[in-house]
Amino acid sequence: MKEKTMAYCRAGENCSLGLLRAASDVYGFPLSKELVDSCGAVCSGFGIGGICSALVAAIMILGILFAPEEAKKRRLFFLLAFREKFGAMDCPTLSAGELDCTEFMGDIGALLEETIGKDDFCEKTI
Repeated sequence: MKEKTMAYCRAGENCSLGLLRAASDVYGFPLSKELVDSCGAVCSGFGIGGICSALVAAIMILGILFAPEEAKKRRLFFLLAFREKFGAMDCPTLSAGELDCTEFMGDIGALLEETIGKDDFCEKTI
């Protein structure tokens, strides 16, 4: 996930779409036009310096891959691990003024992959 996410970001995809495309490649779920288009509305901290759009995409990916109750468990793990690792959840703090978040996006992809692959959760639904 790390390298695929970084590759999509280097190719010009915004943070949420880069992560969604990488997950689609790795886990084999389709991306509808509507889902792809929706990423344009959440990029850059929702345009107001809000929550990281890659964080939002990661939670959406968990919802795609897992049954609702399992997705909620993994969401909690992911959010707590994200905050512990990166210290914040908002775009401006996380990007620290950098225009290129490619490396950071790779780290998010790796954390998401770890969350998806954890064995102490129930099995994936797909």
